[in-house]
Amino acid sequence: MTNAPLLLVGFCAGLASALLYASAASGSVLAIFLFYIAPLPILIAGIGWRHHAGLIGAARAAVAVGVAGGPTGGLAHAVAVGLPAWWLAYLALLARPGATESQTEWYPVGRLVLWAAVIGALLVAAAIPLVGTSLEEFRGALKAMFTRVFDTDGAATPGLPTGDDRARLFDLMAALLPIMFALLWTVSTLFNLWLAGRVTRASRRLIRPWPELSAMTFPRTASYGFFAAMLGSFLPGLAGLVAELFATTLMVAFALLGLAVIHVTTRAMPTRGLILFGVYALLLIQPWIGVFLAALGLAEISIGVRKRFGGPPPAPRS
Repeated sequence: MTNAPLLLVGFCAGLASALLYASAASGSVLAIFLFYIAPLPILIAGIGWRHHAGLIGAARAAVAVGVAGGPTGGLAHAVAVGLPAWWLAYLALLARPGATESQTEWYPVGRLVLWAAVIGALLVAAAIPLVGTSLEEFRGALKAMFTRVFDTDGAATPGLPTGDDRARLFDLMAALLPIMFALLWTVSTLFNLWLAGRVTRASRRLIRPWPELSAMTFPRTASYGFFAAMLGSFLPGLAGLVAELFATTLMVAFALLGLAVIHVTTRAMPTRGLILFGVYALLLIQPWIGVFLAALGLAEISIGVRKRFGGPPPAPRS
């Protein structure tokens, strides 16, 4: 497939993305997983065959979804899946001359992570006016949706509370749903971006060297943006909700930076493998641990934790 025409690669990637996107209609657990990897074919095309193939794939997928599910579905795929995947693939291959003629400076991995976080918040924020023009209307529409889903044929779903407790549960779900969507989009996009890089590297289509992920850095302005979003989350109305979205997705980005710090600072420890296993296991079992990882990421920007406490650098890749 290394000699496949660019148009064919983009066409196939777009068709695969459209099929993965449409699989969510079945409602099964597997279908939800397939839905979240819908950007993967476009990312692979964009990184392995340059961003032109990714753009063709994004357009082809939008047309396919639009034909099958109507123009609204095609537009939704383009905005939420196709164009973000193309943009990240485009950024991943951006490069400029380095300090010497033989060096190339590639787009930093840390900035790709920040882009994914910002896009994740923007997409959910852009969808809010489609549901309601005020915070009360937005959450009221979500609670009405929960009532339709969980109270079928006028009967309450067994296992759920009733009365005031049920109303409070729906209030909590309405408050958390947009935040969870933004978080899941950010995490799944970063996973898809990493997987696309591994696939293209394994097939020798990756033109940039594989980056040292534990060495990724964020600009200092990222911490200012995070604190601004945290403060903005106390604002009333939709402004506070939008700020919460950015605070959540940026927290994901800083948690990844915190993981990078742990990878570097444990290099010289004999129990490094056990420590890393424990950290990742805790993160899966108790996701709130990400708050402490984000704080570690913020500390890295402020005082340079890796530089102060990091072990020796890894051996050069062959």
